[in-house]
Amino acid sequence: MNDSYSGNLPEYPKNAVPIVYPVTLIVDPESSCQSNNNSMASLLEDNSLRLSLESSERNLFDCIQKACKALAEGRVEGYPAKDVQVRVAGGWVRDKVLGMKSDDVDIALDNCTGEEFANCLKTYMQLFEHETIGRIGVIAANPDQSKHLETATMKVCGIEVDFSNLRHEAYADDSRIPEIVIGTPVEDSYRRDFTINALYYNVHTNQVEDWTRRGLKDLLETRLVTTPLDAHHTFRDDPLRVLRAIRFAVRFGMELSDDLQEACMSTTIHQELHRKVSRERVGKELEGMLSGKHANPINALQLICRLNLAGSIFCLPAEDTIRGRLCSRNLEPFKCASEELSVLKADAWEESRKCIQILPSILRALRGDNNSNLTVFDPRLTYLAATILPFGKLEYEEKKKTKPIVEFMIREGIKFKNKDVIAVKTVFEHYEKMVQLLQVEPEVSKAVRLQTGLLLRDTREMWVTTLAIAAVTLIRQQEQVGEVSTFLERAQRWYSFIASDLNLDGCWKLKPILNGKELVELLEIPRGPIVGIYAQEQTEWILMNPEGTAEECREHLTMVKKKRENELPLSELQVAKKIHR
Repeated sequence: MNDSYSGNLPEYPKNAVPIVYPVTLIVDPESSCQSNNNSMASLLEDNSLRLSLESSERNLFDCIQKACKALAEGRVEGYPAKDVQVRVAGGWVRDKVLGMKSDDVDIALDNCTGEEFANCLKTYMQLFEHETIGRIGVIAANPDQSKHLETATMKVCGIEVDFSNLRHEAYADDSRIPEIVIGTPVEDSYRRDFTINALYYNVHTNQVEDWTRRGLKDLLETRLVTTPLDAHHTFRDDPLRVLRAIRFAVRFGMELSDDLQEACMSTTIHQELHRKVSRERVGKELEGMLSGKHANPINALQLICRLNLAGSIFCLPAEDTIRGRLCSRNLEPFKCASEELSVLKADAWEESRKCIQILPSILRALRGDNNSNLTVFDPRLTYLAATILPFGKLEYEEKKKTKPIVEFMIREGIKFKNKDVIAVKTVFEHYEKMVQLLQVEPEVSKAVRLQTGLLLRDTREMWVTTLAIAAVTLIRQQEQVGEVSTFLERAQRWYSFIASDLNLDGCWKLKPILNGKELVELLEIPRGPIVGIYAQEQTEWILMNPEGTAEECREHLTMVKKKRENELPLSELQVAKKIHR
């Protein structure tokens, strides 16, 4: 694998002539654009394109054309006469060619800034169209957010539009921050991330322009995600594009080109991803792969593991703080050589890929009941938990406290929200108890109701995810002895058993029959820790006796108190403290 890199910009055809595709616009006020990834009908036999527009989009382009004409003729007050070529760039063109709806209208301008043109268009709309345009927002360039160019944004014809000039970028060797100058369409197209995003719709000529001469072919024929320039250089300039390549490939059902895959696997690119891109931005890009329209988390995560990118996304704490078990090897801080740990981590990420591969079968089995009344689990966290499962036995030290590494991977590695950190941590704290359940056949008994109910009260809305991760664990353990189907079926039976036979889904929401004050009065006990002991006793009784009455619960608690008084000649407070310990 070639990790060499030169700071010089790769050569590209500066005088290139684009392939142009005449466009037939079909205006549908209800938007006939479909959410599919397989529409090849937009490219007609005569090499023209048919794009489906909403009426608001057509109105927008008409207004822009008229504003440009007025500007060229010097009729826009406060603005000298100027010819401006307006193109819609990138994602909107790509999606329209695929026959998909798009809300991402980015306007690219050839000889003025986005803010300048937005103000001119606003003035034109007020003078000639008698339409009041709201405030123009200006978004400063922010490479960490993949905003390489200052952008003006405003709402026109009911559409949020971003305005910026065509760009030409030069990068310093030690930074993602480029020096920006106004560029030509050729320069702009070759500085974009992928050829499929380097297509332009010219609102004046009503043509789609393909300046790389590969974009439309890659989008509709070869179905490849590839870069206009050398992939290594493109990713060195902006390593975040590695993750965007995966997201686009999965979203549109495309493949990554060979040279792009090679660049994705480069250790140099992995280092640059760590060095140049904020963890927040990495997490945001990952979120786009896990949820939302057209997301395919299984394919995305498997691709991340296959390209050896997982370690650059879910980063670990300092090696000299790690202890625990990884790939059947016990680790202690300061003792595991860095090279050996690297091999173990690589093995662990390969195990992650296998865990992810199992997950669809498990989720299909658990969803088989199709009961809409059951707790809705968060699929994205299930995929995440399966991905980092091989690291579940590792801990690290932080401020003299021992913490699970999976917590670090979610909180610091991808900067997900604290509620996600807590949810994933909950799964890893309890999935082994669920593994114990899955090793036996379900049967109705008070003991099983209690054991299962307490587990669900601990895991709450994450109980289905915990069950899924337990099933993954067992199947990976048993894969070599041919019992995969056995545990897959048992996971489905336990899921149905918990939800239907035991009716325990939502048991964490059960209200107590007696509150703390009522327990104190009934049992004649002092306030304090002892109340919590009897509150827990009450919870366990309710779980074991779903049809029990309030009077039966009172009798049970009274009996328990008398039994404890007879068996333990201690004060109630001492009993409480002893039980609590």
